[in-house]
Amino acid sequence: MAVYRNEVSHEWERRDLLRRWRAGAVTRAEICDADFLLVTAATHHGRPADRPCPVCGGDDLRVVRWIHGEQLGRMSGTARSDEEIDRIVATGKEATVHTVEVCPRCRWNHLLTAVTATAS
Repeated sequence: MAVYRNEVSHEWERRDLLRRWRAGAVTRAEICDADFLLVTAATHHGRPADRPCPVCGGDDLRVVRWIHGEQLGRMSGTARSDEEIDRIVATGKEATVHTVEVCPRCRWNHLLTAVTATAS
């Protein structure tokens, strides 16, 4: 089982960006810019979020986890399930795990947290 430490939350930035969008200071095109790979990963590897999309109000909002790290080789920069992350760090590798919310409908996306995952 992975142990998570050094969590960095990006919730404040998310709230601020959404506030600026609602005030008209940022366009929808600027905040709804998820690329094909991110939308595909969220659709196939993500899990449903417990809330609607903050931009379009749709119920398709997904949460996907991406792993990054020098020790990961070709696995770095890929979407992974919690079980896969557990197996990867159990081999002694450390990974930075980014949790991203993505709406496949309107392409809203935002980094929610970044944590370091290691073996327990």
